[in-house]
Amino acid sequence: MVYSFILPDSGEGITESEIVNWAVQPGDKVKEDDVLAEIQSDKTVVALPSPVAGVIKTLHFDEGDVPKVGDVILEIEVDDPKDANSEGTPAKEDSEEKVVRERGTDTVVIEGEDLEHLEPATELQQQASEPASPSAKDRGDEVDIRMLAIPAVRKYAREKDVDIREVPATGRNNRVTREDIDNFLAGGSKTATPAAEETVEETQEAPAVEQTASERRVKMSATRKAIANAMVNSKHTSPHVTVLDKVNVSKLVEHRNRFKVIAAEQDVKLTFTPYFVKALTAVLARYPELNASIDDAAGEIVYKNNINVGIATDTEHGLFVPNIKDTNKKSLFQIAEELTENTEKAMEGKLTSADMRNGSMTITNVGALSTSGVWSTPIINQPEVAILGLGRIEDEVIPDENKQPIVAPMLKISFGFDHRIIDGGTAQSAINDLKKYLADPELLLVEG
Repeated sequence: MVYSFILPDSGEGITESEIVNWAVQPGDKVKEDDVLAEIQSDKTVVALPSPVAGVIKTLHFDEGDVPKVGDVILEIEVDDPKDANSEGTPAKEDSEEKVVRERGTDTVVIEGEDLEHLEPATELQQQASEPASPSAKDRGDEVDIRMLAIPAVRKYAREKDVDIREVPATGRNNRVTREDIDNFLAGGSKTATPAAEETVEETQEAPAVEQTASERRVKMSATRKAIANAMVNSKHTSPHVTVLDKVNVSKLVEHRNRFKVIAAEQDVKLTFTPYFVKALTAVLARYPELNASIDDAAGEIVYKNNINVGIATDTEHGLFVPNIKDTNKKSLFQIAEELTENTEKAMEGKLTSADMRNGSMTITNVGALSTSGVWSTPIINQPEVAILGLGRIEDEVIPDENKQPIVAPMLKISFGFDHRIIDGGTAQSAINDLKKYLADPELLLVEG
């Protein structure tokens, strides 16, 4: 009996992933939840756990190969017939319909007779309309335990000595999450959000190099390919428009100099970036068009209920955009702390897809790298519809309110937006509000 392991869909529109390394070889025995391989996708390395126990039969790809989502990447000989999903499985009628649905990190085949459970409402509609599900045991379901949670969560439940069938599920497709287990152990019933994927440290291998007298060729890493594809896709998808402006940030500089001392006493590093995040958060709250995306297939504009501000982070491994969740609910110091944490994770290659998913808008701040205040034409981080580029704060001679020359710290602003959804007037109004908040950060206390 054979189980064919299919490369799962990692989300965010990724259609393929690179096999970074195999943790198994043909003939190896594996238990359920043992790691089979590590794949690189969406700028992170993710471990693939085994959904079944058995013996590795065949590896269909080599390390460095890039299979597509849905490809069978390896086969496992299993003893239990119910674990098999390829040869040895009882034949079905040719007319019977099957669909493949992605569930967490598992890809499962749903037989025709089960399709009615997914209709007429879509899975997303069901998530939006239904409260947290009762446990499988409370419902009296005769459920394959593997369908209740992804392997990592099932393993976590075993470590905590929890019967996963007793845990009320709040995750996607009524799946149990780590937070569900924690709440169950705590005796609570709080509705949880899906837990982020386990962090897996990024594996960086030396790239293959071909060198001649006239040139040197280095194979593109999976991360660099992902960045390149994202940039090309963004320019192809969105009609980019960039508005250039600048603002006097004298009060911002004074405010930061005053409060960075207090922040340091609390072991918080207060840079200008948390102020930029707070100002942008206030703008996103006022202009829902900026906190949106376009579903081309459905012909719909999707307005987001959360405000998650991304910060473009340059590392030796490439460019990453972790976002700070719910910035409208966090203080300046909290944002500063999370900014530091995300930067450290990016530098160490420990970001997960969840850290970079569901962003509202991205800030790209080159102030620390530029030798002078600069404007730029930043590329939108899809599927977002706008991006904010900021340069170094630099002294300039400007006229005061009496048209007399003064020297003031000036910040150059590059505001890029998707003209499919954002009109020029809306963009300029948003920039004007952004400048107002950056010119006087205390306004964030009364308006932001």
